[in-house]
Amino acid sequence: MDKVSQESQFTSQHKGFTKVPHKIHRCYGLTHYEKLILIDLIAYMSDKRQCYPTIEMIARNVGCSSKSVERHIKELADKKMILVSQGKNNTYFLPNYLHCHPYLLMSEKTHEFIRSIRKQVNERELTLWIQGMVKRDEYKSYKKVF
Repeated sequence: MDKVSQESQFTSQHKGFTKVPHKIHRCYGLTHYEKLILIDLIAYMSDKRQCYPTIEMIARNVGCSSKSVERHIKELADKKMILVSQGKNNTYFLPNYLHCHPYLLMSEKTHEFIRSIRKQVNERELTLWIQGMVKRDEYKSYKKVF
C-alpha cells in the first residue's frame, strides 16, 4: 500500500493514506454511502478538525449524485456522526464524542457477540440475522439515546 500511495510516475495527486478506524469502517449503523462520505470527509480533514469540500466534490469522489450526498450528509448529521456549519460551502467537523458514539459502541458490541457465537452457527444465517437486528426499532432506539 505504501507503493500505491507514493507512486507519482503518472500523477502527483492523492499521495498518502486516510486513516479510518475499523469502528467506523465496520459500523452496522451506517449505510455504505454514509461510510464513504464520512471517510471522504476524514480524508479532507487530514490532521485538521474541519474541512469544507463542496457537495459536488464529495459526489464525484464517492460515485453518486449530489442529491444523494446531500441526503446522506443530512443522515450523518441527524445521527450526530458529523457536525455541519451551513454556509456558501458547508464546513464539516467530527464531534469530540465520536470515540464513544452509540452507533459505534452498539456496533462494536454486536461484533463482539458475533465473535462469541460465529463457530456455532451458519455464517450466512448469522449475517441475515444481524442485518435484521440492525433494522429493528429496538436497535435503532438504543442508538438514539445519545
